[in-house]
Amino acid sequence: MSRCARYASTCIVAIVLLIAAFAAPASTSAQPAAIGAKQAEKDAAIAEADALQKRLAEQITAYIDIARRLDVARAEVTEAGLRVIESEADLERSKASLEQRIGQIYRGSSVDALEMLFTASSVQNLLDRMNYLVIISRYDNRLVEEMRIAKQQAAWEQQALEERAARLSDMQADADAQRMQIEAAIDEQQAKIAELDADIAELVRASMSFAPDGDFSPNTVISDANFRDVTSMSEEEVQRFLEAQSGTLARYSTLDHAGVRKSVAAMIVDAARQWRISPKVILATLQKEQSLLSDPTPSQNALDWAMGCGKADTHTDYKYQGFGNQIWSGAQVLDKNTAPWRAGIEMVIDGTAVYPSNASTYSLFKYTPHLRGTTSFWMLYWRYFGDPLG
Repeated sequence: MSRCARYASTCIVAIVLLIAAFAAPASTSAQPAAIGAKQAEKDAAIAEADALQKRLAEQITAYIDIARRLDVARAEVTEAGLRVIESEADLERSKASLEQRIGQIYRGSSVDALEMLFTASSVQNLLDRMNYLVIISRYDNRLVEEMRIAKQQAAWEQQALEERAARLSDMQADADAQRMQIEAAIDEQQAKIAELDADIAELVRASMSFAPDGDFSPNTVISDANFRDVTSMSEEEVQRFLEAQSGTLARYSTLDHAGVRKSVAAMIVDAARQWRISPKVILATLQKEQSLLSDPTPSQNALDWAMGCGKADTHTDYKYQGFGNQIWSGAQVLDKNTAPWRAGIEMVIDGTAVYPSNASTYSLFKYTPHLRGTTSFWMLYWRYFGDPLG
């Protein structure tokens, strides 16, 4: 082996080790026990949240009942207050009537008394008339006393109703405080559930990851069968895969190459079927070019150049800009790049001679003419989907 060849081989191994440090998962074995424990913890948190929701519903019902009772009590207090005012008015009228009668009989009616004396037909008639006046006076006094008692009773009723309204108001405040405590507890449980979801997703990603079991060979990066396996993932499977990643593509939708708004999964499957490129190849390319499978906060520039299509080392072709254009045109270019391949063809990549053994490997090097980029694709495909040659 020449010194140059040995140097190139050393470079390739170094690139593989460097990328493996970043692309390979920390653990390649499934972790069912850890996932099960997290799921059980999540189920318990969901059950607790459900119980809190029921308590909240009961508390809201109690709060509404107290509010209605408080409204009734306040209305009754108002009515009692009106009765007190009415009783006071009746009492004042009775007092005025009594004073008027007394004045007529005892103060301003001495002539009338003499008249009553001289006009009486007999002593008995005089006594009857005087007795009648006494009866009227007693009746007026009793009426005034009854009015006074009625006023006092109305005042007591008003006070009792005010105390009842105050108690209901305190109960309403307590119910409101309990409602706020329950809502805070629900928020805490929901935050816990979200955190557990993230933990479970990370464990699932780890359990789904693979590690290379062989050395990277630039001459054969992927088999033609895997490169062209259009049916390797359905739209639903692509969506579930994206949901298991830490990036945002599972929730992202935008215009496709034809100006129709679609989900990322739908665009990937459409492009895969049209250009006979495996959805797995497109997904690995999205991660290789812009880390879109793992980036939780991708920039607009990263989305606009998602597949790196049209972004060469020396120039940028803006007709490929836009996420929808990137998916469609990226798959189209990967398909088109296979055409010139022939057995024994030589490519010089980063100063190293590469002899692609199939059209798919040739296409990957045409797409990204760097050892590091194609090695990264190989590692990422291994990580997410297993052996690209298997």
